Amino acid sequence: MALVEVIGHEIKKTPSGQEAWATFIQQEAIKILQSEEPPRGNYPVGSFHSSASVNQDFFTLEEKEAHSTQLVKHMPFLYKTLMGILNPNNMVFPVEPEESSSSENNNPEGAAREDIPEDIASIAYEDSHQGPEGHHRRLETLHNAIRFFSCGISERVQEYMNYMGLSSSRSTAVSALKTLAKEQSKKLKSIMAKSSNLLIRPTICIENIDMEERVHQSSIGYRTHTFRGTWGYVHLPDQKLRATLDPSELTISAYHQSLEQVERMELNPTMFLPTLPEQEHNKKVWKSQIAKVLKEQIAESTDEALSIPTSPPEIEVISHAAPDLHMLKIMDASENSAEGIGQVFESIIQQTGLTGDQFFAQLQPMDGNLATIQNFKCLRNQRAPSSVPEYCMNNIVFQLGASHTLWNILSAIFSHHIGDPSNMLDCGAWQHLEALGFAAHKAIQKKDFTLMVNQMERIFEALLCYCLMVKLDLNLGKLGEEQLKLPANRWNSTVDEVYDSYCTSRARRDAVKAKNTKLSNTLLLLHDFSTVVEAKQSMKAGDVGRLMLIWKKWSFMCQSLNGLTHYATYLPRSVLLLDCILPLSMRKYLQHNLLISPSGREDHFSPKDNWLKIQNYWLKHFFNKGRQGTQVEQLQNIYSLNIFTVSVS
Repeated sequence: MALVEVIGHEIKKTPSGQEAWATFIQQEAIKILQSEEPPRGNYPVGSFHSSASVNQDFFTLEEKEAHSTQLVKHMPFLYKTLMGILNPNNMVFPVEPEESSSSENNNPEGAAREDIPEDIASIAYEDSHQGPEGHHRRLETLHNAIRFFSCGISERVQEYMNYMGLSSSRSTAVSALKTLAKEQSKKLKSIMAKSSNLLIRPTICIENIDMEERVHQSSIGYRTHTFRGTWGYVHLPDQKLRATLDPSELTISAYHQSLEQVERMELNPTMFLPTLPEQEHNKKVWKSQIAKVLKEQIAESTDEALSIPTSPPEIEVISHAAPDLHMLKIMDASENSAEGIGQVFESIIQQTGLTGDQFFAQLQPMDGNLATIQNFKCLRNQRAPSSVPEYCMNNIVFQLGASHTLWNILSAIFSHHIGDPSNMLDCGAWQHLEALGFAAHKAIQKKDFTLMVNQMERIFEALLCYCLMVKLDLNLGKLGEEQLKLPANRWNSTVDEVYDSYCTSRARRDAVKAKNTKLSNTLLLLHDFSTVVEAKQSMKAGDVGRLMLIWKKWSFMCQSLNGLTHYATYLPRSVLLLDCILPLSMRKYLQHNLLISPSGREDHFSPKDNWLKIQNYWLKHFFNKGRQGTQVEQLQNIYSLNIFTVSVS
């Protein structure tokens, strides 16, 4: 063995030799470990314990020690390797006198320490926290403590994990989160202070959050009530995007000058009508939707390069770089009234560390839902006229949240087309839902907009599939079998035929002239559902150009759909601001702030208000499952500022 050590010493003199020697030792260690194993078979001959034959003796301390002895006996190489890693310096830890005497009685032959079958968990705890390596392991226990605290495990379990050396205590986890919250608060103030040198401030997105603080046993001053607050985050602008913008068009004076032109502007419906290039793009969107259904349900093209694609052409795709977001602390003020929105602004100013003069001196973009924008407008109207920026609040630019806009409009469209399920002669969308195996009375659920948009997409694709089957002269029974192989010319002609026959305005007019009510209503349903599907896909793709075209269509549709009285006013106003009123650079900046890619991946975009809604659900999850009782203060002071840390944990 001395010769082997000398050879190894010579080999390890060079980096390549060290790598080769490590590979050799690793392979030899693997061979030894593969050759060692406990005896196989059922207990007590082998090491396998069946749940069908287990008895009380299995859980005794003696049986546990016997199991450890078997592992040490039959796998000595692995055991000594692990013990060497946990205690690299072969340190001997002092023991209590009574423990020493008892160990001598139990081991009269004076066996070595590593030959004594001990509790492996105790060895891990004692050895893993000694020496320089223990610092890294203590970091792991702190990470585990935060993870366990976030997952909502009981304090008793976490105490046991702390005793085993796998986690720090719960008080340590809370202390760490408080430290992180203070750091995040300071960081937010530093960021907003630096933004004073910019022409336009980072965007602030806010959303109301309601949680019930339920008390099981009520008493005086201790009753169930609902906490109503506001939460949000600060979105720093993308540096690459800012480099492409004209700074002179991002100032607050440029914003006010553009609004002054509205008084002299002649507003007419043609501003919302598509141009010739936009009409051509709309045609390609329809054909891509038809081709997508054709590919997924019926056939494959033999030459995809010459076939109509399943995705529409891009117009203006934003950067998929991961956004730089910083959470605000939950504000104990609801933005559901003019007074509440004023309190929200006071809290935001306090958290950003700015004075009122500093906050209102620069253009401040903000995102919110329609109710928030209405309450803000009400507050500003109450303070008008005023020449003081803090009172008139003319530097605030509120944008409609893309998700809330989609949810409210799709809900109105779906309610318009769902029909009457109690009338079997009614041919509304409920008939299609029943045919697809979904109960029609469950289609429109309060607040479940994801379910509604998915059902609308299913109905839309099912109708297109039927139209394709009619043109291809296919029977319903053949659907789902092996897909057809269509040449490119046949593929394109089929898509064109379906588009011309069912998806054009001429087809809808012809159905009305023919007094074919069922066909006319079906074609209208196809058109309306197509806008919802395209809005969903454009937001996921991060294409704000395609999204703006849909918003133009919806500006017309909102005028006649029930339940969209306020959107009939605010949506056209937003479209005009983002399309023709504001300066070019400001339009681009605000349009690119509608969507973000939280994971930094392509085709994984999300509206900013939807992402904040997801964080709200996380916060409610921690409140309901975190075993914190009714301590909303924990959410305000710990969770809200550390939502990224605890949700990832």
